[in-house]
Amino acid sequence: MVFAPRRPHGLHFSDGPEQRFQLRPVPGLVEPATTKSAAQSSLIMFLGTLFSRVLGLVRSPILLGAVVGGITSSVGNAFDIANTIPNFLYMIVVGGLVNAVLIPAIVRATKASDDHGAAFINKLLTMAIVFLGAITLILTIAAPLVVKLFAATLSEEWYRLTVAFAYWCLPQIFFYGMYTVLGQVLNARENFGPYMWAPALNNLVAVAGLLVILALFGPGDPNATAADWLGTRVALLGGFSTLGIVMQAVILIWPMARLGIRFRPDFQWRHVGLGMAGKASWWVLLSMITGMIPTIVLTNAAAGATDRASSMGIPLEQVAGNYVYSTANMIYTIPTSLIVVSVATAMFTRLATHAADENLAMMRRDFSKTIRIVSTLMALCSVLLIALAIPVSRVIAMSAKPQEIVTLSRVLIAMCLGLVAIGAVNVLDRAYYAFEDMRSVFWLNLPFQTAGLIGFAISGMLPPRITVVGIGLVMSLTNFGAAIVLSFALRRKMGHIDGKHIARTLLKLAVISAITLAIGEILMVGIRHVVVLQASIGYSILAIIVMTLVLSGVYFGLMKLARMEELSALVGPAHAILRKIGVK
Repeated sequence: MVFAPRRPHGLHFSDGPEQRFQLRPVPGLVEPATTKSAAQSSLIMFLGTLFSRVLGLVRSPILLGAVVGGITSSVGNAFDIANTIPNFLYMIVVGGLVNAVLIPAIVRATKASDDHGAAFINKLLTMAIVFLGAITLILTIAAPLVVKLFAATLSEEWYRLTVAFAYWCLPQIFFYGMYTVLGQVLNARENFGPYMWAPALNNLVAVAGLLVILALFGPGDPNATAADWLGTRVALLGGFSTLGIVMQAVILIWPMARLGIRFRPDFQWRHVGLGMAGKASWWVLLSMITGMIPTIVLTNAAAGATDRASSMGIPLEQVAGNYVYSTANMIYTIPTSLIVVSVATAMFTRLATHAADENLAMMRRDFSKTIRIVSTLMALCSVLLIALAIPVSRVIAMSAKPQEIVTLSRVLIAMCLGLVAIGAVNVLDRAYYAFEDMRSVFWLNLPFQTAGLIGFAISGMLPPRITVVGIGLVMSLTNFGAAIVLSFALRRKMGHIDGKHIARTLLKLAVISAITLAIGEILMVGIRHVVVLQASIGYSILAIIVMTLVLSGVYFGLMKLARMEELSALVGPAHAILRKIGVK
């Protein structure tokens, strides 16, 4: 990804670390999954992600917004910064390396040993506990410096509150890491369900914690000072946040026990087998580290917008800060998570198998099909989220004021302009990973990370009302640029990528999306004359249901008129999923 790493699945209690680098293939060890098993795994991942996202919407921003006094409040921004830093630091320090290395290493150990990899897993878990524990302890002690790095633009009182939250939230790094390590052990044993469903427990703990805080203190005051929060409320909000991540990791011990995995500490780490991952894993780690700088600039720009607005006397309801960014980002990533997990990840094993077999013809076929299907779905999601930005924001942020809904919707629209591009980048990345070519991904993305850094810095100098909107536009533009460059480079690696077919599909989708969006905007103007959607949750829900049906009908109808084969490719899986869940 060429912009700041996506903040996972939303009191911005995160569902878990990003999984963009997981499932790197091992040549000679990757076996083709049957259509049935791929479909079942895809369905499990889809439903787990969907359920977790629904719970995430309940907890944040609906309940969290009520607790902190609104999505544009300074308290909300302070907590969002503190609660996002642990996830991001985990991703930078070990996340990319862990996800790139573990499954291949576990598979090798399982196949090469008489104990089915039990000794290797014991060494791996021991290393993870020691290494993650040390890193977490150091970063927690250094909380004031860590917060200063990510939010140097905060005023002194809000900086102190953010540090107070950070002391409670930074221990999450250890449990994010253990969740990932335990989950990858389960994934390597082809037990995908627990890893995808564990975040739901995190969300339940988070919801319970927010309800406790609301019962004790009532709804938050949007005009509260930092001093009003220091003390018990900081401990409860930060503590429940971390408790959710703890439970998310601990719950995975049970399915491991059911698989017969019994942990015994083993400090004999020489020749553990992780070195076989080679240089590729270090390119993943280097890519994550270089992504840190644009993220720091982004976080500081968003934090500075709120502080500048406050000093200029601009109502904070009109200014998007870190919490609005995170809320918009949470909505924006829902289509990516659901579609990439259910389509691209399921297809990844096939791409890896074809790459290992040097069967480029089959790889081109499956790559072309994947990117066209993903683009079709992402384009529809982009149209729906742009046209329905206000009612969607109203439903997601139920406790927000009408003006906050308008502020949130503007940021959401800016981000969603690049939904098709981010879907394409995800698929393109997986094609490179199938070749185990992380080096190319790093160098090809680096110019766009640099462009993002410059764009975020410029956005930080814009008027406070449009600072975060500018950040969203920079994300969209850099991802479009990355998708184009990655495509041309992949063509050289694969000989060709069925480019004319893909280009025709994308051109048709662009025209169809433009027509559908124009119809949607016309209809929404008519609706707005009847009711102010940003003030009515009921009318917003009705508008979402009706407009989604109408615009989806228009979109797929135009696809049928254009005789697009991607439409028929979607019908079969849709029917299969409906049958699986008992609808058909």
